[in-house]
Amino acid sequence: MKSFRTILISVTVLAMLLTACAPQSTPAAPAEPPPAQPAATQPQAAQPEKPAEPAQPSEPAEKPFNERGYRIAYYLNGTSTDIFKMAFDAAVAEGKKLGMTVDIFTANNDDVKFQDMINQGINQGYDGMYISHGKNDYSYELVKRAVDAGIKVVTFDTVVADEAGQGIPGVTTMFQDDQGMARMSLEYITQELFPDTRPVRLLKLWRGPGVPPFDRRQEVYKEFEDAGLIETLELLGPSNLKDSEGSMNQVVASVLPKYPAGTVDAIWSAYDAYARGAYKALYEANRTDIPLVTIDISNQDINYMLEPTGVWKACVAVHFENVGIQGIRLLAKKLHGDETPPTFNLRPSMVKASDVKEGANVTNLTEIVPGYGVFDDNWEPWMQELQK
Repeated sequence: MKSFRTILISVTVLAMLLTACAPQSTPAAPAEPPPAQPAATQPQAAQPEKPAEPAQPSEPAEKPFNERGYRIAYYLNGTSTDIFKMAFDAAVAEGKKLGMTVDIFTANNDDVKFQDMINQGINQGYDGMYISHGKNDYSYELVKRAVDAGIKVVTFDTVVADEAGQGIPGVTTMFQDDQGMARMSLEYITQELFPDTRPVRLLKLWRGPGVPPFDRRQEVYKEFEDAGLIETLELLGPSNLKDSEGSMNQVVASVLPKYPAGTVDAIWSAYDAYARGAYKALYEANRTDIPLVTIDISNQDINYMLEPTGVWKACVAVHFENVGIQGIRLLAKKLHGDETPPTFNLRPSMVKASDVKEGANVTNLTEIVPGYGVFDDNWEPWMQELQK
């Protein structure tokens, strides 16, 4: 019994000793990454050179204005009289100075033909249109079609307004100062020719209503009538619009026998083609007792002013070269991107028979009559640069 107890105690003590001497187990700390080793220096393989990217094309420089090939169509609802030929020639020459081609079209007072020509032009690639003497009842829609097609438009003696009286943005309507012309001519009659006669008895050469420049001249004529300064004995108009001068000759000749000497003070004409017809009638009837005053001028008018009859007293006029010049300049400004006005009036001058002399013509009158043929409007610095 004693031996068994002794053995048990010995086994227990031995176990305890073995446990104490065994290594202690503790949780392992997270392993730290090994320090980075310096990379071995290796010879670098030659990298292929990256091809240079192609240069981007630069924006092409904009061509000078006079090298852009702009094309302008100039349409007249009328005939190629002396004054309109001056306007046409001046427009073509001014276009050439600015590098633009100007084509001329006339409709001989045929409204249907006039509209057809412009509608065709809208499809013919014109950059600008200069539209002269369109009628009120169709001009707005006609011009709007051109503008909607991207064409720049200037009009002359053409009212462009809708039923509310509104124009078309970007369109310049150009006129002579018709009211001023009428006033100057009538003041000359009432203040210089007949200062002591009231009313001054007139044969009136006019056509309308419905012709914009004549309608505006009529506004002032009516003022003089209402003021008792003038009296209209008879209103006379052409019987053939395609031959205004010839038909007015016949019309005036037919009424002169009704008015013996001393019963008519003067003839007032709203248009010089009518006046030329009247002058021939006076000359053929030997009626040197009736002086004549008109609006507009031509070389033939000047010749009549120089004749010894002394009948043709005066013209109030804009130099018609300026009609062509200003229309083309305004179109050039629009194509260049310049600001342009919605309306533009040409300044008139009074040309009296006493001002002219042998050799005078519509060109050299610029040296005789102050203000006549002054063409400095709408001439911009960039236009001047094109001439260098």
